[in-house]
Amino acid sequence: MCVKLNASNLYKVYSFKEAHNHYFVAEDDRRLLPANRGMNYMQEQAVNALSALNIGPVKAFNITRTLYGGFNKVGVTKNDFKNFKRDLNRYIFEFDADMMYKRLLRKKEYMPNFSMEYITTEDGILRALFWADEDAKRNFSVFGDVVSFDVTYRRNKYKMMFIPFFGIDNHNRKVTLGAAIIVNEMAETYSWLLKVFREAFGHAPPVIVTDQDPSMKKAIEDPWTEIRHMLCMWHIMDKLITKVLVLQSAIVQISKKRLCAIVWTDSILPEQFESDWATIMNDFNLVDHEWLQYGHNVRTCKKPKWSKEDASSEEGGEEADEGDEEEAVWEEIEEALDEQDQDEEDEEDREED
Repeated sequence: MCVKLNASNLYKVYSFKEAHNHYFVAEDDRRLLPANRGMNYMQEQAVNALSALNIGPVKAFNITRTLYGGFNKVGVTKNDFKNFKRDLNRYIFEFDADMMYKRLLRKKEYMPNFSMEYITTEDGILRALFWADEDAKRNFSVFGDVVSFDVTYRRNKYKMMFIPFFGIDNHNRKVTLGAAIIVNEMAETYSWLLKVFREAFGHAPPVIVTDQDPSMKKAIEDPWTEIRHMLCMWHIMDKLITKVLVLQSAIVQISKKRLCAIVWTDSILPEQFESDWATIMNDFNLVDHEWLQYGHNVRTCKKPKWSKEDASSEEGGEEADEGDEEEAVWEEIEEALDEQDQDEEDEEDREED
C-alpha cells in the first residue's frame, strides 16, 4: 500500500496490492505468539513443586530452560511462568488455611502420636493453630526440663505470628518441641495455647522461659501454677541502653557491666544481690527509674530457687547438686536464645541489604 499527502493536507491511498509480500512475524519469533504459547502439565507441576521449596517462578523458568536446552525449546516465556503462579495463588487464596488444616488433619489420622489443635472465629477465620509431631514429643520426653518460646513479628501477608517451642539438648543445641501460629498476643490466646501444649505432651514443663510480655505472664500463672516461670535475662539486658536514656552511652556501658555481674549469676546470696543492686542504683542516680524498679520487683521470675544459702542447709548437698544441674541448663538456654536472636538480626540485615 502506498499513500501520499495531498493539497488538502490529507493522506490518499494511490496504490494497493491485496497479496502479502512479507511475513507478519519472523519465523524465529512465531513461538512467542499467544496462539503458539501455552504451559503444559509438566511445566505447571514444576512451578508448583518448586514453589514448595521456596523457588519462585523466575528461577523455575531458568531451571526449565536449562533442562529443555534453550529459550526457544521451552515453548513459553518467563512471564507465562509468573502469570501461572499468580493465578495459582489467587485460586487458593481463600482456601489456603483450610488446605493447611486438612494436611495436618491427615497426619493426625495416619500418625497416632501427632497432635494438632486449632481455633477459629465465628466467621470461620483461623485464630490459632498448634502442632507437634512424634520427634517433638520424643525431644520433650528427654529435653523437656526447660522449655522456651518466643513470638516472631508479623512478617507474613496474613499478619500472623509464628511461635516455636524449643529446648536444649546435651550438645547445647536447640531442639524443636512444637510450633504454633496465632493471630494476636492476648492472654486468652496464650492460655489456649498452653492448654493444648499440656494436652499434647501429657504434663507441663518444670521451667518455662519467656520475655516480659504481660499476656504471657498472666496466661502461664493461671493454668500452670506448679511450674517456675523465668524471664529471659538477655531480652532484659538488651533493653537497658534504650530504656535508660538519662545516662550517657559510656556510663550506660559501665552500669550495664556492673549489673551483668550480679544478674548473670546464681552463686551470690540474696543479701549480697540486694546490697549490690542498691549500690549501683545510688551510684548512677537510678533509684526512682520506673523500668528498673519494675525489673527489680519481678526479680523472683529471673532468679532460680537455689543459692549458696540453700547449699549450706542440712539438705544442702542434694539441693546443691540439683542447683548445679539447673544452673547448667539455664546457661544453655540463655546461650541458645542469644544464638536465636543473633540469627534473627542477621536475617533482618540481609533483608535490608
